[in-house]
Amino acid sequence: MYSKTGTSSEVRKIQLTGGSTYTVSLPKKWIIEHGLEARDQIRIEWRPSGALRVIADTSNLLRKREVKIDCEIIPDHMIFDHLIAAYLSGADKIKIFSNNEFSRIQSKVFRDFVRSTRGLEIANDQGNMLEMISLLNPSEMPLNSSINRMYLLISKQVRDFSEVLTGDNLEILDDSSERENEVDALRLLLERQVGQILESASIEDSLGTSRWEASELCKLVRTLERMGDHSYALCDLAKNHAIPESLSLSSMPVSLIPIWQQSMKLLVSNIKKRDISEVHIAKSNLILAQKELIQYEEELRASDIAIKDALFLDRISESLRRICAYSINMAEILMNIQTHRDSVEVQL
Repeated sequence: MYSKTGTSSEVRKIQLTGGSTYTVSLPKKWIIEHGLEARDQIRIEWRPSGALRVIADTSNLLRKREVKIDCEIIPDHMIFDHLIAAYLSGADKIKIFSNNEFSRIQSKVFRDFVRSTRGLEIANDQGNMLEMISLLNPSEMPLNSSINRMYLLISKQVRDFSEVLTGDNLEILDDSSERENEVDALRLLLERQVGQILESASIEDSLGTSRWEASELCKLVRTLERMGDHSYALCDLAKNHAIPESLSLSSMPVSLIPIWQQSMKLLVSNIKKRDISEVHIAKSNLILAQKELIQYEEELRASDIAIKDALFLDRISESLRRICAYSINMAEILMNIQTHRDSVEVQL
């Protein structure tokens, strides 16, 4: 029978055979769907929770997820959202079709989507029917590597912003938009991979990340993506507005940037290692920095600084404060992960 969640579930009795061996029969439908026959081997894993998982290792059947998008029933301004949804669903092939030839607007949406993701290519374009296929093997992109890449991009944005404040050429901010797009693309890729981990035991094994931990890493990735939004906002502010002459790296609010940088190094390094004291230190320092920024913003509103400069400083402070807040969330997620890693199940 099938549960309300759509997953198959059956109750089977344990049989005792030969006086010393316990057996459970496998559902015939499951055997047929995996192309198995009598005497084929299956793998049984004993999960940390105590549950057993049956895996059809010897199955020769290959399954691909396919999503179809009908442009006749989807408004043009919603097509991109449906393509993202198909990507996050883990689709290996996306078929897009229309009764008439695709418009220029629709074709541009398709190209923008391919540029915004990782591993997708247009394989077949017939004017009113287009196919995109995934060339990326999920197991070839470790989650930690992508997360570290996101962190490096965000850190580079903040560092470039700091250097511009010290008089460096504004040209170093020219690729800030590209870095922001890459952060977004990595976030989508990681969310897609996490979804595949939740559905596939083989992908879970190949990436070496449990389903529970993958769901926490997905939360972490979203906090990084939001940090990326604010790091880009800082670069955009410096590019398009005059920097107050009184602003220096030793003055508030930018004087707190090194505290964020040091804290993030500790947090990112603890995605793999297990030094919870470093997570505590990072979170404590970030909380203090956040409080200082709140106090600074209150004092700024009561100061007699020129309105133009005050607005510039306030926007810097707000973005840094939000970056610190998301970093605090990251620290809490890492505490969740490390606590789960260290936990043991005991029989009651």
